[in-house]
Amino acid sequence: METRLEQTQKQVLSQNLIQSVEILQMSAEELTDYIKEMALENPVAEIKEPSPEDRQQDLIRKLEWLENLDEQNRTYYRYDREDSDRDYITNIGAPVSETLKDVLLQQLVSGPYTEEQQRIFAYLADCLDASGYFRMSVSEAAAGLHTSELEVARCLEIMQGLEPAGVCCRDLESCLLEQLRRQQDDGKSLDVEMTIVREYMELLGKNQLHVIARNMNLSLSRIKEAQIRIRSLNPRPAQGFDTGEMLRYIVPDVTIVKFKDRFEVLLNNYAYPTIHMNRDYLKMLKDDPTPEVRDYLLDKVNQIKQFQDHLERRGSTLLALSDCILHEQTDFFRYGEQHLRPFRMKEAADIIGVHESTVSRAVKDKYLQCCWGIYPLSFFFARSVSRDGDDNVATHRIKEEVRRIIAEEDKTHPLNDDKIALLLKERDMPISRRTVVKYRESMGLPNYRERREF
Repeated sequence: METRLEQTQKQVLSQNLIQSVEILQMSAEELTDYIKEMALENPVAEIKEPSPEDRQQDLIRKLEWLENLDEQNRTYYRYDREDSDRDYITNIGAPVSETLKDVLLQQLVSGPYTEEQQRIFAYLADCLDASGYFRMSVSEAAAGLHTSELEVARCLEIMQGLEPAGVCCRDLESCLLEQLRRQQDDGKSLDVEMTIVREYMELLGKNQLHVIARNMNLSLSRIKEAQIRIRSLNPRPAQGFDTGEMLRYIVPDVTIVKFKDRFEVLLNNYAYPTIHMNRDYLKMLKDDPTPEVRDYLLDKVNQIKQFQDHLERRGSTLLALSDCILHEQTDFFRYGEQHLRPFRMKEAADIIGVHESTVSRAVKDKYLQCCWGIYPLSFFFARSVSRDGDDNVATHRIKEEVRRIIAEEDKTHPLNDDKIALLLKERDMPISRRTVVKYRESMGLPNYRERREF
């Protein structure tokens, strides 16, 4: 066996570089959690949470610095200052809605039910899915409750008679039928609607009313009337009730302010806590401690300095990228979404002098606020569709044009995808029928058969 020595080159990422990359791609919320975890692990670290007063003072300093801003920006900052006084953690002071379980149990609390039945009611309410349906089998529920299937079935039947109508049903069909039965109790004959729900829901979803009318031997006007009634029903009885999940609030990382003659890019540093060094530990380090203590404290101090450097690098990268976006998408910031132009991350990377992967990490989970609203940074890297000239058309513009064409069409004779593609070509946006289908479906717009109104 022969032993040989070979010289190879291998790229190894240092722990310092890995941490820098991780911090760059963190959102404001993730960075906040990271800083808090560091403060728990590092005794030298101290954090200061940005209070509403800090945010307000930060905004006031911005107002003083931006002396020549126009009335639009005064209004924006006034709104932002008022908004900063609210409590972002407790859902901005909004009243907490009742859960579906609370509403159901309140309707049962005064009824002639035993403690055992109340226990079953509470268990069944906990088993409802996000739509308000009871998907579990009676035998599974009985096994979980250690009671008889007959008792569970009785309690489930009682709950299916509660409000909102259709709650605790097994599926969409039984939910809609329950709502129709209650309306029929008012003296209305809804046999046609019930038959459509049982047998023709797929055809109804495809808007093939003439096929339903032929199969049921009824007039098209009667089927249209049934369609309107069925569409008025609630397919999700649980909709509108509190799910118990806290809403996620978007914290913009960058703000672009519009002046009369220019724009300014502001980094929102108050979105996360600031980190400092504990003075007592720094004093201990100066008082010539034992070598072990000195080494430990120096390691923790260097850890904080390293993090602060990474944080500064993150901010400078975000500012450079935002400046680049502003320069390339100036028409968007002036005139709105219709003027978004195609722009790739590779182009941005070349402009600011970094690798494309760095831009990708900087864009991840970051948001930009301007006078048009709050947008993810990825929004500004619009893909393009080539056309005959030297220019390209952003896919966002084409989607908006497709939406406009469909909104303005004759609903009794809607346009198919081929005709939409032809209209786009006439408007200097040449794309294939397949691309029209892809864009239409991505916007949740139905095909021409389903859009047809009789």
